[in-house]
Amino acid sequence: LAVSDAAEEEEWDKRQREAVHPHAGRFLKHIAGGQTKTLMTTRLFPTPLEDIADVKHTFLSGFSRTDTVHFFQSEGISGSRAELERAGEIYDFHPLMLKLLTTALKKSIEKDIKNAFRLKLIDKKEPQKILNKSFKLLSKEEQKIATHISVFRGTFGFDSAKAIFPEMDEEKLWEYMRELHQLGFLFYNENEKQFDFHPILRSFLYDHLTAKADVHQRAVQYFEAVHEVEKVVKLEDLSLVIELYHHLIGAGKFDEAFKIFQTRVIRTIYYQFSNYNLAIELLKELFPDWEDNPPRLKKEADKGWTFNSLANSYCLSGQPKKAVPLFLKSTKIRENENNMKNVAIVIGNAANMAQIQIGKLSTAAVHLRKSTALCREIKDEFLESVGHQGLGRVLAYQGNSYLAKVLNLRKIDSITSEDELKKAMDIFINHNTNFTSVCALYQSLSNLLHACLIATVQVNFKNLSDMIQKAIENAHKSLEFAEKFAKTKCPIQRDFIQAYWLLGEAIIQCKISNNPLKNKPFEIHFYDENFQKQTESVILKNGNELEIAERCLNEALRRCRSVNFVESEPDILLSCARLEWANLPTNQIDFENISNIEEILKEAQQISERAGYRLILADIHLFCAEVLMQVNEGVSAKVSGTQKIADDDKKLFRLSAQEHLQKVKEYAVDDSEFSDLYQSKDPHFYDDIPEYEMLKRGMTDEERILNGYWIAYKIAETLEERLKS
Repeated sequence: LAVSDAAEEEEWDKRQREAVHPHAGRFLKHIAGGQTKTLMTTRLFPTPLEDIADVKHTFLSGFSRTDTVHFFQSEGISGSRAELERAGEIYDFHPLMLKLLTTALKKSIEKDIKNAFRLKLIDKKEPQKILNKSFKLLSKEEQKIATHISVFRGTFGFDSAKAIFPEMDEEKLWEYMRELHQLGFLFYNENEKQFDFHPILRSFLYDHLTAKADVHQRAVQYFEAVHEVEKVVKLEDLSLVIELYHHLIGAGKFDEAFKIFQTRVIRTIYYQFSNYNLAIELLKELFPDWEDNPPRLKKEADKGWTFNSLANSYCLSGQPKKAVPLFLKSTKIRENENNMKNVAIVIGNAANMAQIQIGKLSTAAVHLRKSTALCREIKDEFLESVGHQGLGRVLAYQGNSYLAKVLNLRKIDSITSEDELKKAMDIFINHNTNFTSVCALYQSLSNLLHACLIATVQVNFKNLSDMIQKAIENAHKSLEFAEKFAKTKCPIQRDFIQAYWLLGEAIIQCKISNNPLKNKPFEIHFYDENFQKQTESVILKNGNELEIAERCLNEALRRCRSVNFVESEPDILLSCARLEWANLPTNQIDFENISNIEEILKEAQQISERAGYRLILADIHLFCAEVLMQVNEGVSAKVSGTQKIADDDKKLFRLSAQEHLQKVKEYAVDDSEFSDLYQSKDPHFYDDIPEYEMLKRGMTDEERILNGYWIAYKIAETLEERLKS
């Protein structure tokens, strides 16, 4: 029995109902709040329309009474209106159930609704029994066909069905399937020539299939012989190989299914399409005994790979806490095999994919330092560079940088963020790898973090403008590297999303710091859904900064939501809120004009809290505090000297500026614990790693500040002092 987290399901439901494009969400709100009357039929109630007073949501759970009567009559069932309505009411007017009821009645002598009650086809206490009753009224051959073809994962053609019944006459099989369609057991799309089941029926019929493995094996033989698409451009191009994988699992051939997934599926759905939910769904099929137990594979190496791949997908779909135990299980398997290369990869993944985002920076630093040390031992320069890249990112959040050293902002380690990122880029640049895009992104992020710090603490640093320009330049490089890799290998959706986001964020930061663009005007390209052709090109120059930033952020958010790339969504939403703020004219900076900003921030906060993203939560509260402080300053400037504006009067999320700054500090401190580390069987595994010794003895409060998101903490402290004055 799988027990789901109700709150997790609620969050997933809400995300499913979000507008993919931010303009669509705003448009829906606009028409709902205007003078127009609009009727919309939709399978999912759009999240932007929630809590709007003038929106009436009518849940279409089934037929109306009138439609029920018309339906029965169109199916040739007789009876009075009251009798037909009464029958419909028992089934909550559910179309599928009513169709099955009419199917059962058509098999009886009298096609009268009274007959359904007399023959007890309608069970008032357990109406769902109509599934069983209608199924039992099928002929033995119809039952056999319906249960056997329920093995297909999705839509299927007649050729696929023939493969399940190789000895049956083709015309006879077609007649049976058309009859099942007429009886409501099967859907059929005439244009596409494809069959499908209602999910309830597919599950019901599959449960009644006895020789599951044998039927799946017949499907395996069919799909193994079908030629797959030569060049995968869209997700549908993978449908045949995914169907083959599904049937191998059903036939109990887990190792063969694994090989198919590893060699022909994962790279495309994970990198090219960033479809992490599909990756999770397919990988979980290798765990028939649930994830607490190893996947049902023979080779230990394959088990380790599967744990690691599932963990990676969990991370990017917003579930890093679920991922960490899987990374550690994978590491244990790799260490038992004495496969130090894969130990280095997996502990690096645990740090880069999960522990940084959830605020366990010291834990991440230990794993990354050990990863680079292992790579040096085995002389794998490329993998070592991946470790340096991750460590450079950690050091950037901690303010361990050359700049902080020069400006005497804090005591730093001998190794700086700039050093680590440069080491990585120097290696990546000589390879055709997407890591060039990722590394340039982190360089841009480091530039922005330190620019924000310097602007807030107001140290005398004349090159602040140059640093922001460098952030824009590196974000643009990240996009260019993503484009280059897309042309030579394959597009990686995640890299494009993050590059568009940070480019938009850097442009906004440049504008709000009142620094003109110093970079030469450059083009930013946009592409069709599958990155097959360029659809638009814009030029960034002085005067159109916020317009270009909005275009970049909209592209990032649209693509992010279309593939459910949860990890980046709160960052993009925070940038969208910052853009709204930057677009407000100076004379309109007041509390009444920030309701839309609060709405965007609320969404970012909810996602981050559910996922446990401590770093972005610190950023969200920091921005809230900055907005409230600017609002208070603006209002104070408008009132007379005898009037006083109380900070507590102005709040976001029911918190004052001071309370938001306190939240920043709470989220910014390092959340690492010794138990978060991979526990190796080698007692000397973490020798000479300073953070390990610190975690082992227990961190002091000061160490948690210095080894956490120090930049955010320092900015919050500075703003607190400003509030007091």
